[in-house]
Amino acid sequence: MDVDFSEYLSEVDLKEQEFHSVVREVVILALVSLVLYIGSFIFLGFLRRERDEDFEPYSDISDLWVYKISLWCCSFSLAVSVGAALLLPISTTSNEIRHRYPKSWYIKWLNASLIQGIWNLMFTLTNLALFAFLPFAYLLCESEGFIGAKRGLLPRAKETLVTLVLLSFLILGITFVLSAILDRDQGTITQLYNVYSFYLPFLYSCVSIVGVLLLLVCTPLGFVRLFSLVGERVTRPQFLVDLEERYSVARLEEQSLTRQLESYRSARLVNMAPLVAADGSALDNGELEEYLQKNLNTAQEKVEFYTRARTRSRWERTFMWPTAFLILLGLTGICLYLVFINIMLLVSGWRELPTHTANFDLGQTSLSTLGALGVVVEVIIIGYLLITSIVGLYSIPVIRKVLPKPRDTPISHLIINCGLFVILSSALPLLVKVLGITNFDLLGNYGKITWLRSYVIILFVNLVFGLGAALCFFKKVTQRAQAETVKRIKQFYKNVNWNFVKPVYNPSLPNVVSSPVRMKAE
Repeated sequence: MDVDFSEYLSEVDLKEQEFHSVVREVVILALVSLVLYIGSFIFLGFLRRERDEDFEPYSDISDLWVYKISLWCCSFSLAVSVGAALLLPISTTSNEIRHRYPKSWYIKWLNASLIQGIWNLMFTLTNLALFAFLPFAYLLCESEGFIGAKRGLLPRAKETLVTLVLLSFLILGITFVLSAILDRDQGTITQLYNVYSFYLPFLYSCVSIVGVLLLLVCTPLGFVRLFSLVGERVTRPQFLVDLEERYSVARLEEQSLTRQLESYRSARLVNMAPLVAADGSALDNGELEEYLQKNLNTAQEKVEFYTRARTRSRWERTFMWPTAFLILLGLTGICLYLVFINIMLLVSGWRELPTHTANFDLGQTSLSTLGALGVVVEVIIIGYLLITSIVGLYSIPVIRKVLPKPRDTPISHLIINCGLFVILSSALPLLVKVLGITNFDLLGNYGKITWLRSYVIILFVNLVFGLGAALCFFKKVTQRAQAETVKRIKQFYKNVNWNFVKPVYNPSLPNVVSSPVRMKAE
């Protein structure tokens, strides 16, 4: 028989229990934060350049300390981005565990206060990383100290702090003006002092909408990029063909085209009769060399393709990469299905807009009709969206320039990448909630973001994501069929043009192409 002893506890015992709960939460958060920071520091140590040109040669000890401080700020920001990305997976998993085992003493520490504290802490740390640590690290790297001051760490830190304070006042003024434009009731002098309760949530609302828009662009690009990478390794049923035979044929074709091209360049022959290419087009004088060179390049690419295919094991060719392709296909299909259902519910009025939850009870109900299986699928979908957004982010040509390279990434690129990671990961819970992938409510200041109460913005985000992902997905999956169809149409048009149209306007041109008669050029 389960007995609730909390009714028999005195006031002192309740305060003691509350004190132990607070200490337990602080210890858990400190341990998790330490693990994330150490992991982020090790990861950045793998990426950073050993001797950065911005600090080499070290003229004094201040350059070395500036590099270390900037690296510490980047590690902190990367740890915050990982923590923000794990908010929803941890929350949904904790809710399902408490729902399945409500009376277990082993998971009593997993309560609503802990989850609420994690959300509040991540909101504060995200703002610190975006508006304090990363700007400080960048300005510290660029600082040289005030004019007339001695070179050292302290003068550079003073210049950085002064610049950061001036930048903060500038952003504060822009935020006040923008908030007054959007809501005149907020444009009062008393709001100038509500930095934490008003300006940080409003400023983060502006950053979050930028992050969501960036996710709307990056995620469909990530779908295409992942399908391209996996599709290149899914060789068409090669378990039914002999790769050695295909490789030998490709090598012979390459050698034959090489000899033809060399003999043509050495003899410089002129065509007296029209030549027809493989696609049915006629070759004029001077186009034969270009045509042979193009075929040679195609043959060389085919040789390289079969060379890479021969190095893969039969298990990898026939099972691993096809399975990976099917998994990507299934995850993308589930994402599109959930977004489509959410759009239908929003249009019909059966889906409520994301709102702030004041009273939060962990484990009262399950968040999925499928129970634990639904929560596992939801966590996998969230991780899949995060991976595709990062892959799509580096598919953008401008951002590709700052792509981290192992042991060869300067500190300035690390700062930029950490800033992008923080923006994407902090906007991920908002996007997942807006798309209806999760039923877990946004806690803390995340639920107070102003644009979440706009029906037009929510519907716009769903439509853009659904249409963009569907178009990219359809285009990539049917790319080969489309290319083959276009190729057949072009070949048919060229054949009709050569066999029926040209003889009408050029009756002297023979309709039957014989072997070319050649003569040496003078």
